[in-house]
Amino acid sequence: MGGILEIRNISKNYGAVRALDDVTFGIEGGEVHSLLGENGAGKSTLIKIISGEETPTSGEIAIGGAPVTEYSPRRAMQSGIAMVHQELAIFENMTVAENIFPGIPFRKRFGFIDKGRMNAEAAERIRMFGMDISASQRMDELTMAQHQMVEILRCLSLGTRIILLDEPTSGLNIEEADKLMGIIRNLREKSITVIYISHRINEVLNVSDRISVMRNGRYIGTYGKGEVGDEAFLIGKMVGREIKESMYITRAVSAATDEVVFEARNLTKRKSVQNVSFELRRGEILGFFGLEGSGTGALSRIIFGLDRLDSGEISLGGKRLAHPNPSGMTERKITYLNNNRKSAGLLLRSPVSDNMAIPVLSDLTKGIFIDGGRVVEYAVRYIREFNIMVNSIWQKPMNLSGGNQQKLMFTMCLEKQPEILILNEPTRGVDVGAKYEIHKFMADLAGKGVSIMMFSSEMPELINLADRIIVMHENRVTAEIKRGVYSEENILTAASGY
Repeated sequence: MGGILEIRNISKNYGAVRALDDVTFGIEGGEVHSLLGENGAGKSTLIKIISGEETPTSGEIAIGGAPVTEYSPRRAMQSGIAMVHQELAIFENMTVAENIFPGIPFRKRFGFIDKGRMNAEAAERIRMFGMDISASQRMDELTMAQHQMVEILRCLSLGTRIILLDEPTSGLNIEEADKLMGIIRNLREKSITVIYISHRINEVLNVSDRISVMRNGRYIGTYGKGEVGDEAFLIGKMVGREIKESMYITRAVSAATDEVVFEARNLTKRKSVQNVSFELRRGEILGFFGLEGSGTGALSRIIFGLDRLDSGEISLGGKRLAHPNPSGMTERKITYLNNNRKSAGLLLRSPVSDNMAIPVLSDLTKGIFIDGGRVVEYAVRYIREFNIMVNSIWQKPMNLSGGNQQKLMFTMCLEKQPEILILNEPTRGVDVGAKYEIHKFMADLAGKGVSIMMFSSEMPELINLADRIIVMHENRVTAEIKRGVYSEENILTAASGY
């Protein structure tokens, strides 16, 4: 087997649940090695063992041929292994340089911080990887993609030889993802080993030297680029059967009527959106697409009332809203799916049942007391309906896979039986199975007359689901393209401002 990292007969049990079952394969030095598998395949458990966050029940990890004797993040770091999690760990009120070197290794006499040297070292690392940021910028001024790049630089500042990237492009648009792919190739050129975990199979095929597939906690196989014909080959290995159809649902017939349920006119907010206008019809899925800095993310927040307008107006059913705000929107049966599960979506340390009960708590109470039995009944019904994989309703979302967290958030959006849904990256960081299920939920909802505004950086899902796509560039709408007319080429052309 050999290689810089060897996984030797690793098994991991959580009570009666076997998350990993006798997994064995090797990773070569200086390669980009991707891990693929559906939610629950064991990828997350395996990378937690590699990064020292978990200890295997049996088996071992070897680094450079030497077996690991202690499993802890500190020991993994000392061995040259660093992890960039899907939910980033950055300090927003600090500078880029301070985030790259959080331990402040640069000191003057008497212990004072040598900020000049720290900024110079950070600037050199930024230059080496061709990043368009400044060492002195505050993190809260940067995009999510730039946050990701800073965290990679932090790993390298620790002398890392192996970097684990968990869903690094989830929530990034095409342009941002392309920049990250360039960083990964740069790492490979510098003989840094990258273990890449992603559900975006096209990216995996694009950037990987080799790909290992897992299914139900077991290792299925490792495949070089020359052995993989297309996405269907890998999906077949992941699910255990040949796949002949696309992972995306295609809506053959639109459910949209002529009734306008939501109208935006000349929405403007300084440095965010400029004179944006559109209409949403009953039963329609209206897609929104844009590259980095296009304003789509800001627009999703504005139309739900999370950010205030400078000018323009929003109307529901022909009636103008004086001051759009989240509580007012919720009362009018409009719900919003945030693109960040960690900071604005789930109560990660509270049980799944509590998360599900919060939107409808008033319906699950008797007088001033919460009816525990009704909460349990309610949670079980939705868990079954949306096929959320949990050990029990008391399990905490922080211990669920990304796909199951996303499906949990999706159920919370639907619990008040909304008439309009605003979905921001609805399939962010989920596997092909969960993606298919979420797409089916959306198509079924539209068929029942629910209107959906879908903000996504995944062009294929927009093309397959949306009735129309609004394209933005530099905070303005550059095109409105209808089903049957749009293609990846004309969408990208409009998103680039041409």
